[in-house]
Amino acid sequence: MSKYGRRCAEERLRAAEKRALLEIDRERGAAAKLQKDLDAAVKRADSRGADHHRAVEALQAQLGDVRHQAGVLQGRLDAVLATNVTLQQQLAALRQADTRDARPARAKSAPARPTAGRAAVTRTSRQATAAPAEPATTSKTTVRRRRG
Repeated sequence: MSKYGRRCAEERLRAAEKRALLEIDRERGAAAKLQKDLDAAVKRADSRGADHHRAVEALQAQLGDVRHQAGVLQGRLDAVLATNVTLQQQLAALRQADTRDARPARAKSAPARPTAGRAAVTRTSRQATAAPAEPATTSKTTVRRRRG
């Protein structure tokens, strides 16, 4: 080979080395950029994960508070319902007492009618032995709830 041939071969070799070094440098730059993007994505994911964790904790605390409030309100409702039942029973007892007190007063003030002896005795004995009627509300209470 001649000097000129060797020189051309050396120049081609240097040019090939230069291209290879440039390509390697580009690949390193691309790899560095990708690593930087990956690190940023991991950092964002960690930040979002922490944000979500804090949001879940806050929501769990709110849920606990709401459950506590619901329990308090349920207790108050139970107390009101129990009071309602008691008041209904007291009202029924008072109505029965008023009914019992009112019947003899009417019977005393009513004018005496001439009736057969047996019919008057039978009616009076039935009134004395009849059991007072229980109001229908004592066996089962009805509660109306407001919507809203």
